[in-house]
Amino acid sequence: MKTRFILDLVEETGFSVYAINSHAKGYKLCWNMNKTLLLDFEKVQDQTVDKQTMFSRYHCITRDGIEYNIVTNRSKQGYFIPDQKSINYFLVVSEKHNENQKKEFIGKLKENNEILLAFELDVTKTKYIERFIFDDTKN
Repeated sequence: MKTRFILDLVEETGFSVYAINSHAKGYKLCWNMNKTLLLDFEKVQDQTVDKQTMFSRYHCITRDGIEYNIVTNRSKQGYFIPDQKSINYFLVVSEKHNENQKKEFIGKLKENNEILLAFELDVTKTKYIERFIFDDTKN
């Protein structure tokens, strides 16, 4: 009798993604987030999806080693995450938050006057999850 094994794919991510809507330009949003969250965002090289589609990106690493990335969702060439066209920015946090941390973090985001709406994005439901993985080791 043959033994059959079924491999289940577990979609576990080691990061959290928050969707942010704001009328502010990226640099002003980051400046305000630096003040309210005590972070130090700075502009880094644009995130490219393909050769000609680029999105503004801001990056910060805390003393604890937690990385934060803010990426604009819109550019002249298209959307960073095409199935989320109503979102202006994505905030990617390198550490997974539990429910209490998530509520507290979203509350801090909403204290920012530039943020109209903030919520956690369920990245397992998007087919563009690989776009949230940033590789800064490229030359």
